[in-house]
Amino acid sequence: MLIISKAQMHAMVLSSRPLLIIEIEKHLAEFRPDIPSIYPRPYLRWLINDSIELAKPFNIDDAFSMRLFVRLRWEIAPGFHRQAQIANVLAQTARPAEDRFAELATLPYADAWEEARKFAGAREWRTHFWVMDA
Repeated sequence: MLIISKAQMHAMVLSSRPLLIIEIEKHLAEFRPDIPSIYPRPYLRWLINDSIELAKPFNIDDAFSMRLFVRLRWEIAPGFHRQAQIANVLAQTARPAEDRFAELATLPYADAWEEARKFAGAREWRTHFWVMDA
């Protein structure tokens, strides 16, 4: 009998970008049905892929946390991960992503989440593609 662990299952989804994008797209359709109805599918998939790229430095190690990271870009602000306290916790890559997000969901981070809403400008969606003015 073949038994696949939870970690192996997450690794399979995380290692296949097309599968991960489909998984996140389904998640958004379930929890934020307004998003797939607003964006044309190719552009939505591009935004999801871009979000996955932005999450790479945080070494998100499970599909649930990756779905959450992408969803928070719409629910809080596209640049939420740049708020200092949130970024500090996300950068603790030796810890499982699930633990980091659980910590961020606690009361001491309430103000950080409110501050993260400020990272909502149009450039936050594509900042790394734009040349900044000198």
